[in-house]
Amino acid sequence: MKTIILSLIFLATVGCSDSNDESTFTPQEITPVLIAKGHLSYNSIYNQQNTIIATAAEWQTLLENFNTINTNITETFLTTEIDFNSFDIILAIQTRNSTTTVDFSTIVENADSIIVTVENLQLGISQDVAHPFHIVKIPKSAKPIIFQTN
Repeated sequence: MKTIILSLIFLATVGCSDSNDESTFTPQEITPVLIAKGHLSYNSIYNQQNTIIATAAEWQTLLENFNTINTNITETFLTTEIDFNSFDIILAIQTRNSTTTVDFSTIVENADSIIVTVENLQLGISQDVAHPFHIVKIPKSAKPIIFQTN
């Protein structure tokens, strides 16, 4: 009888799934909050990059650099006040032209990471060199953020 009871307890324990189990996690699209999107003039501070900004100090440096490149460009941002206890900033910058955009087409949270898809939804043909950028905030997560380019 003891064996039957122990077997039932074992089967019940094995049969219960943990709600944090990766096999039961359903990927979810994250809706980012737009901070800014536009173009920086040609510069030597920023090259093509995809970056996560997780601290107020990093954010302040970015704002100062952007204003150095394009005078007062941060005045066009929808906000510059970020609660870094609740949000991370995602930034994409490319070296293209002033008629090309850089875009976050999807941001998907998986069981073990957040996948950010970056692409150019508008490709321009002008001959100038500029740095299109896209800045958004997403809820803070301990999961690594992985950039994927389409």
